[in-house]
Amino acid sequence: MPEVSYANIFSPPELLIIMLIALVVFGAGKLPDVGKSLGRAIKEFKGAIEGRPEEAAPTSGPPTAVEVEIQCPGCGKGNTRDAVFCRHCGIRMSAPEVPRA
Repeated sequence: MPEVSYANIFSPPELLIIMLIALVVFGAGKLPDVGKSLGRAIKEFKGAIEGRPEEAAPTSGPPTAVEVEIQCPGCGKGNTRDAVFCRHCGIRMSAPEVPRA
């Protein structure tokens, strides 16, 4: 049985066609974001396989509304400000605010 080599799966013309299809599908503006997300996902996958802990993303500046915690009225544990239900006990945090016209 002949051995199969996967070293040269795609030739340069095939890679060019794949890149053009990606450009059409995602658009020129989103393509860097897609590449960055794909690279981050591969890095996290390799880290998980090797057993390395996840690195926390560096934060700078004041905390955003999502990062600020509020206390649950039922269990007293912290939740994000935009949480509708407590992530610990599951009760409703507060009544949803209805915009007035």
